[in-house]
Amino acid sequence: MKDPIKKTLTVPLSAADAFALFTTEMDTWWPKDPFSVKGAKSTVTFPDHKNGDIVETGEDGSKNVWGTLIAYEPGKYLAFSWHPGRAPEEATMVTVSFTETEDGTRCDLTHGGFNILGDTADAVSTSYLRGWDMVLGCYASAAKIPAVA
Repeated sequence: MKDPIKKTLTVPLSAADAFALFTTEMDTWWPKDPFSVKGAKSTVTFPDHKNGDIVETGEDGSKNVWGTLIAYEPGKYLAFSWHPGRAPEEATMVTVSFTETEDGTRCDLTHGGFNILGDTADAVSTSYLRGWDMVLGCYASAAKIPAVA
């Protein structure tokens, strides 16, 4: 099966701000068209505590759980199960660490555990290899836009 996907990028934010953008502000930058279950006009909420669910809510109020937060250390680290559009039993694992540097904050994302998907593991991991590039590109773009006071 595929090795874990590893992506690294640096954003011009403090670790606390980079973490907040990735989590509580996820709905402002996540590319819901095409990466959602409920469509481009849905909303995504990210929990602020361990064991909370990452939830997408459709325009009609229907909900889809994308994953569950397993570790949560604000400004430093988070880990969550990940199964948008799949059953929780088919969850893969995503971790993201946030490390302040001279240039801002380095974000290291690892997505693994694809072997749980059996015969589809290679295809799914390959699609995420490209998908995370687009998703993290949107995150990086949002990090460069100053907040309006």
